[in-house]
Amino acid sequence: MKYFVAVAEELHFGRAAERLNICQPPLSQQIKNLEEELGAQLFHRKNKKVSLTDAGAAFLEDARAILDRARCAAERAHGIASGVLGRISLGLVLPAMDTFVPDAIREFRLQNPLIEIQLLEMGSNAQLTALKAGDIHMGVMRLFQHDLKGLLTEKIVEEPYILAIPSGHRFESLHVVPLALLDGEPLIFFPRRLHAKLHDRMIECLEAVGCNPVISQETTTKFASVALVAAGFGVALVPQSTRKHMRSGVVYRNVAGDLPVVELSLVWQEQAALPGLDNLIATIRDMSPSKKEGQEIPS
Repeated sequence: MKYFVAVAEELHFGRAAERLNICQPPLSQQIKNLEEELGAQLFHRKNKKVSLTDAGAAFLEDARAILDRARCAAERAHGIASGVLGRISLGLVLPAMDTFVPDAIREFRLQNPLIEIQLLEMGSNAQLTALKAGDIHMGVMRLFQHDLKGLLTEKIVEEPYILAIPSGHRFESLHVVPLALLDGEPLIFFPRRLHAKLHDRMIECLEAVGCNPVISQETTTKFASVALVAAGFGVALVPQSTRKHMRSGVVYRNVAGDLPVVELSLVWQEQAALPGLDNLIATIRDMSPSKKEGQEIPS
């Protein structure tokens, strides 16, 4: 087809052969074979002059389009293989948006403008299911004793829990609130179905210091928890990054006691083979505060 286009554009077998860097006889034979295969004469050959037949003119239009599509297909395949082109589906928990992750994604997009990033807000359990089914390429999630068989993980953020209290609460005069003081306090907490193992571990930590948790409300997000705190429904243990969202009527205090830390991790399939994904992981890794030794991780 490339030989045909060259002859059709030059309308001269000799010049076309020079352009293709081949000898003229093989070129003439290739065109003859093509005409036989198509069952149509593509060129008029008369007195050493060459011109296109009607069939040849029609075939030229289609041949150019096919060659252009083939070139684009080759460039796309090469771009995907080299990690500069493609599409990455990324699941993430909402709290990840309060960390450096959005900045890392922005940096990646600036460096890789031909790679499309699809962001999907999903809980950790939903992300793990989607990863194992191949519905997303990577997840950014909270992990705590999850089944990670066949998956690779990398911690990128670690932060403690703090206490959100209503303005004017008796704890407001304290710089640090011991866990034991939460005994009898109305507590806004996440439902066990959302994260059973983490839920149970936090309750164990409270009970270990003699605190009998009184769960007054259950919410699925830290933003809902803070809203209920502002409305006076109780106090809430929330990730430290929640401080970024100052809300009227809510005060934050550090907590003294043995509670699990809040971790944010990258999770992807062990057998994943997507160069663009490798580049995204590298960008997030480079910008992760957990990689900076000796620096407190504010998340």
